[in-house]
Amino acid sequence: MLTSKFTVNAGSRVEFNLDVHNNSKKMVELRFRDGKTHDFFVQDASGKEVWRWSKSRMFTQGLQNKLVKSRDVAVFSEQWSPSNAHGKYTAVAVLPSENHPIEERVEFDLK
Repeated sequence: MLTSKFTVNAGSRVEFNLDVHNNSKKMVELRFRDGKTHDFFVQDASGKEVWRWSKSRMFTQGLQNKLVKSRDVAVFSEQWSPSNAHGKYTAVAVLPSENHPIEERVEFDLK
């Protein structure tokens, strides 16, 4: 069984961490359609997307897998450097796994 924890640390840089925990006694294989194993994006208070990690990036076209050992954690992390941003935002973490997809949301403030 997989569980996830999504954390956002907001400061001059915003740090995103998606921890995917394998709580089972068996190894779990995460299968991906391409090289994009995760994504993070940020929406403002009105729901408009203001930043996406994967935008303008290229990913391999080949299938990919990631093995998560029993009782282990797969960590996906990225950073965003907002310029002149302030207010309430929602960060979304996406694990686009074919067999174990995850989407988590966290609200945060920038001052």
